[in-house]
Amino acid sequence: MPSAEVESSIAVAQRIADEDLFPAAQDIDRAALIPLDRFAGLADAGLFGIVGPTKLGFGGLDVHEQRRVMATVSSGCGATFFAWVQHHGVVRAMSEASNDELREAWVPRLCRGEVVAGTAFAHLRRADRRAVTATRVSGGWRLEGFAPWATSWGIAEIFTVAAESESGEVIWTLIDGVEQSGLGVVPLALAVFGSTGTVALRFDGLVVPDNRVLGTDHAASWRASDRVRAAAGQTGVLGVADRATRLLGDEVRGPDDPAGNAARRLRIELDDIWQRDRVVVESLGGGADDALLAEASDHRAACLDLGQRATTALLAARGGSGMDLNHPAQRLAREAAFYVIQAQTVDGRAATLRSV
Repeated sequence: MPSAEVESSIAVAQRIADEDLFPAAQDIDRAALIPLDRFAGLADAGLFGIVGPTKLGFGGLDVHEQRRVMATVSSGCGATFFAWVQHHGVVRAMSEASNDELREAWVPRLCRGEVVAGTAFAHLRRADRRAVTATRVSGGWRLEGFAPWATSWGIAEIFTVAAESESGEVIWTLIDGVEQSGLGVVPLALAVFGSTGTVALRFDGLVVPDNRVLGTDHAASWRASDRVRAAAGQTGVLGVADRATRLLGDEVRGPDDPAGNAARRLRIELDDIWQRDRVVVESLGGGADDALLAEASDHRAACLDLGQRATTALLAARGGSGMDLNHPAQRLAREAAFYVIQAQTVDGRAATLRSV
């Protein structure tokens, strides 16, 4: 059984999702940029620090429990969730930084939600080429190249950026979230999460000084570890499935309405998939062979499929008004579609295509 602390974290996340995030989600979906005050409730509840170091008084949840909290926030507002969840990657990276000064200066502030952070590293998954290169110069590293994905531009104060050196090292750097010499921003036109400040970054000689380097990894080792980390996928889609299933229950028109049976079946399936999620996450804890990675990727595909079916059922039950931008059904369907490609690896792509 979950501990009282875990139950409290999930319950608090659910309250914020239901009472604060969900009622405003339609407006946030169409906003130019998420207002910073949308994160205040999450920060006040300590939910910016759920992956932070326990020795500093943060964290305390295991990986599965973190995933439950994340999915719960996703059920409230997908855009707010997506910017917030990127922040956790920076907390992890900063907590593990070999640069003591950066770690001590930023980790407490990040975990308290005093600062929102973003990251650009997805390009590292392209093992066939170095998308963003790092070249050693006097006193730092010069970055060149194109990072096609960075969320929270205009929201986050700082970004971690990964670049690859000619010798096969990944250099983790810290930059300010503003346009500057050697850094350009390319807006993206997304079908969903347009308010998350998701952009591409173009590096044209940006020099990052040594005191803003978090540390280094071997690129091959990082990719091997990332393959395991990303295998089970993002639980945000299960938050979407949860919200869609609850809204579907509200659409039941009578005892013979098939929407009622659909909602009950989806709820049972969602409960089952969460039990499976714990098993999968625990199996990946010590690393994984190809068989375990395939199993985890199949689980990811099952989560995506559930999100698609739950949002389709909600649209069918609601009818034409569900496609109005003022109704959450169409937004949830777009969010479910987005998670198909979010953090997609070669394993995840193959599993999704096998499931069709």
